[in-house]
Amino acid sequence: MKVFLRVLSVSFFVGAIFHVLDLFDLRLRFSEMPLPWKAWTLYLLCADLAAAIGLWKQKRWGIVLFLVIACSQLTAYLGFRDYFGNQDFLVAFHTISITMYLVLRKEATR
Repeated sequence: MKVFLRVLSVSFFVGAIFHVLDLFDLRLRFSEMPLPWKAWTLYLLCADLAAAIGLWKQKRWGIVLFLVIACSQLTAYLGFRDYFGNQDFLVAFHTISITMYLVLRKEATR
């Protein structure tokens, strides 16, 4: 479980870096985004960074943040596909990561 949480931490840190790049218009055009997208980007930047720290330190709050972020992105990208566009990679990533977490947690409690 420790290695999985560290790998997950790195992936959330990379996500936070992507959102910083967005903030400075280096990847997506933050300055041209509608207000809800700007709020979503800032939420993900802060949440991804906090989750990365919590997961790296293997704190319960890091795991809770990971689950909150994953569920909120799954809700957004599956429920509002017309608004957020095709985010199949993130949907697959979060589905797989949640499943792997639950399997590893079940194995650890045996």
